[in-house]
Amino acid sequence: MTLTTLTFLMILGRCTILIYLVFCVPILLTILFFIFKNDTSLSNSNRELFFKNFNFGGHRGSPEKAPENSIQSFAKAKEDGCDLVEFDIHMSSDGVALIMHDDTTGRTGNLNLKVEETKWEHLEGIDLKPVSNVTAKIPTLIETIDWCVENGMKMLFDMKNDNLILMEMVAEEIKKRNIYDRVMVSSFNPIVPWRLKKIDPRIITGITLDRSYYSYSDDYRQTPFSTNIFTHFWNEILDEINMIIQPLYILPKFLGVDVVMLSFRLISENAIRESKEKDFQFYGGQSMMKII
Repeated sequence: MTLTTLTFLMILGRCTILIYLVFCVPILLTILFFIFKNDTSLSNSNRELFFKNFNFGGHRGSPEKAPENSIQSFAKAKEDGCDLVEFDIHMSSDGVALIMHDDTTGRTGNLNLKVEETKWEHLEGIDLKPVSNVTAKIPTLIETIDWCVENGMKMLFDMKNDNLILMEMVAEEIKKRNIYDRVMVSSFNPIVPWRLKKIDPRIITGITLDRSYYSYSDDYRQTPFSTNIFTHFWNEILDEINMIIQPLYILPKFLGVDVVMLSFRLISENAIRESKEKDFQFYGGQSMMKII
């Protein structure tokens, strides 16, 4: 066998492998997609009831009139005519689900503690910084649900991380109170709605899409997640890929979410039309949110 023949066979072998990859990988991914995708059939009726006669929601309550994510802020949102309050859920080091947007308490409280590393007995003593002369404490999830149920307010849980214990706790509270048509759980993290639907397919779930989810930690693209220039560059590539495939709604279909939530920067007539064509409820906004 000559060197030329051997070289030709090696190139042919590599081409064969490439051909297999080109044809087999998409088929494999398609099979995995249908094996692991979630179904929305058990949550469809709950979604219809949830959005019936619903127009406005208060993002973290009414944070310009009372400390954000507090019972007082939710009460102000109700006074302002909101049908729903959105709030963020974290868990203390001893397993208490509580309402706080950041993973630390320094921005909104009088003491700076890392929530997941602090026991509830220390967190409950924190005073939230006054807003419009209104003072408040950090509420627990149970306390917040109780208030919302008593006051006829629908709820949007925004879960910041994919802590399985916390997700199971949330699912149990919804099931125990039978408030499937009063609560929606959403997250920027796709693992959250995917896992929750696996835990209980009756729960209404949503995915929040933003063009800077992977690269920036704030809404205004001022604070990068990573100070490493190469990591940040890679994160921006992921964000761009996410935006390119977003109109296809592949991720929402796989997760089995009922609602697609868009950052106010991404809202457009095309986005609204595309989500409705693909049978997703559309939800957008920033401080006060409206179903469109």
